[in-house]
Amino acid sequence: MPKPDPCKKLACAIQKCLSENNFQESRCLKQIDNLRECCKKFHELSLVCSGLKPPPLTKENQKH
Repeated sequence: MPKPDPCKKLACAIQKCLSENNFQESRCLKQIDNLRECCKKFHELSLVCSGLKPPPLTKENQKH
């Protein structure tokens, strides 16, 4: 059984925020930033993040 998507709850929070705020993205920037941070950590594990560009490689996130 696959593991739950680590970023799915954050994506759902964006959808909820947008629907509650008449789809004004500017009112949901915190939720969007939270998802971006999650995707930086879990891009390879999260289907939610597959639509986002992977973060650029830096010394901090390079695999050794």
